[in-house]
Amino acid sequence: MNSEWERWCHDIHRMVDDLVKQVEEMKQEQIVEKQISAFIQLNEKLMNNANAYTNLIMVAGYAGYFAFWSTLSGKIPIWLFNACGLAITFSLTLFITWEIVKMFWSAKHMRSTQAILAKRPHANVIAEFEKAFQDFSTRSQKVWLVFLVPTVVSGMTAACLLLGYFCLSLAGVISLT
Repeated sequence: MNSEWERWCHDIHRMVDDLVKQVEEMKQEQIVEKQISAFIQLNEKLMNNANAYTNLIMVAGYAGYFAFWSTLSGKIPIWLFNACGLAITFSLTLFITWEIVKMFWSAKHMRSTQAILAKRPHANVIAEFEKAFQDFSTRSQKVWLVFLVPTVVSGMTAACLLLGYFCLSLAGVISLT
């Protein structure tokens, strides 16, 4: 009887240990699900905030420049007016082209990360999500530089042309007085 009792206690102890392990696995799965949910929210917020800020700054800059530039018609030499218009329009066109490319690319990235996050929750999902996010960020930064450099150079060229003209005009006015 004593050996049966010991066997029964041992079996009960083993079952309780198995249940404890199952509960621990369920806890881990819940943690992973919460992390996945947090990553989804973080991803959406980061993308929305970055896009909104960049677009606000760029739109304000282009709108201000075009508003100012349009008032200069007939007040500056026509070649300068046209050169500034060409440079800033080229800059704006590159920026808009980048935004369109980024829109399609971001949608593709979001679909792929949603597919990763839709998988059955497990610890590898987080690693897969992080890798996909890092790959997307790395690739988009490299491509953005291809657009950024000529966008900034042409925009700054337009601004420098006007600044240079105004500085030379001011220097001429000062030297006459």
